[in-house]
Amino acid sequence: MSNGTEHIFMGVHILGEMYGVDFDKLNDKELLESTLKEGIVNSGASLCSLQTKVFEPFGVTSLALLSESHASIHTYPDFGSLFFDAFTCGETCDPRKIADRLIEVLQPESHNLRVVYRGQTPLAAVKEA
Repeated sequence: MSNGTEHIFMGVHILGEMYGVDFDKLNDKELLESTLKEGIVNSGASLCSLQTKVFEPFGVTSLALLSESHASIHTYPDFGSLFFDAFTCGETCDPRKIADRLIEVLQPESHNLRVVYRGQTPLAAVKEA
């Protein structure tokens, strides 16, 4: 890098599913957008833009472009479920905090999260796993 600092090619990717979520919450565009934005702030990431599509008769997809990469949610109100993922590059953000906020607000009966370390994983991340 031009400023003399070392760049580490690495990131953390969170992949998840949530089950047993209230139908109305999974179909509430404003709730989903505000919760996703709050999680992004909590994670330390920078939101560039947010695009949301509301489907008929139900379902919502939100895609957040982050300076550090992305986050997305895809809801299935008829199944009481959603898919979620967030990826942030570098070591300054924690995408797990985005998942934490979604879980806190949506209150699923159960959830499954997987953490994938990508690129050149620093020793500190391996010790956390």
